[in-house]
Amino acid sequence: MSLVKRTIGVAASVAVAFATFVAPAQAAPANCDGDMKLIFQGGLTGSAAQTGIGEYNGFKLAVLQYNEKRGSGPKVEPGFIDTQADPAQTPPLALATVNDACVIGVVGGMYSGETRAALPIYLSGGLPVISPSATNATLPTVGGDVFHRVVANDDVQGPALAKLAGNQPNAKVFIVDDQSTYGKDLAKIVKAKLAKTKQVGSDSVATGTTNFTSVVAKVKKSGANTVFFGGYYPEASKFVKQLRDNAATKNVKFIAGDGVLDNEYIKLAKKNAEGTSMTAPYIPMERADKKLTAIYKKEFGVAPAVYTLEAYNAAGFFLAAVKAGNDTRAEILTYINKNSYKGVGQTLKFDAKGEPATKVMNEFIVKNGKIEYVGAIK
Repeated sequence: MSLVKRTIGVAASVAVAFATFVAPAQAAPANCDGDMKLIFQGGLTGSAAQTGIGEYNGFKLAVLQYNEKRGSGPKVEPGFIDTQADPAQTPPLALATVNDACVIGVVGGMYSGETRAALPIYLSGGLPVISPSATNATLPTVGGDVFHRVVANDDVQGPALAKLAGNQPNAKVFIVDDQSTYGKDLAKIVKAKLAKTKQVGSDSVATGTTNFTSVVAKVKKSGANTVFFGGYYPEASKFVKQLRDNAATKNVKFIAGDGVLDNEYIKLAKKNAEGTSMTAPYIPMERADKKLTAIYKKEFGVAPAVYTLEAYNAAGFFLAAVKAGNDTRAEILTYINKNSYKGVGQTLKFDAKGEPATKVMNEFIVKNGKIEYVGAIK
């Protein structure tokens, strides 16, 4: 029987308990009377679910492998809170997580907005956090010493995107954002780093926008040959289709950050996604470890997704802390802050702000209906 089939009920029961119990936050909950719990925070349902499921599976695989090999060491239950990547839904789930005395850490959040909404609550409970994919540069200011992330932030991604957009032939760039914590700030950085002579206009839309007619008209009027979109794949797929449907904008180069880098973008945008260039501070599991990739595919029946490996390694750091004999939030936080962890394809070490000591930024492109790795952006 696979690891997944033997433990899936545990994850489900933990999620139900969290969704129905909310209590005042406290720095020192009552003593745990069961196994330790490591929790994944992200969107497992809703429009962002494809990214969330890929991260959760990587997280869960790491915990299940640990339990298989732990010997006489303590068992760790893999659990989750499904925020749907929505900042508005996140606080009560984060609050319940803090008040469960058995929870020793959180792998998450997945997106920057939901992460920002949860961090003050986790900070109040001294609950250590390692995000696999939240990139907003300001998150350390609200997360304090409990916040860490595996990936380079948008102060690295933004300049890389500006370079990618600015290097297009005769670049005339129109910049659009979705007003989310992630998209708005990323677009702001691109504007600041891209030469003003190469910018021909900008616009903002609300998250959840489906009709981009007015934006397409502005792109057309500006004479842009390149569009940068700061946002996520549900909106990006609609935007790029409407650009392609207009004769005047059908050939513009479409560029986006890691919020669009997902196979679901191709599924939604279909042929319109072809040629899209994207950046991401992530390492494909397939490039890092073929053996682990085969194990993942066997367990879950699908290929690893974006940030699957980062979630796997984030969980691995927590589990290394447990294996070293730490069993309280304070001990685990100290371990993470002071030590490094040799993960798969990367070694995790955090600076005083919880940022990774080693920063990766790669370029990807949609080619022949698939996301292909192009190379590192330096």
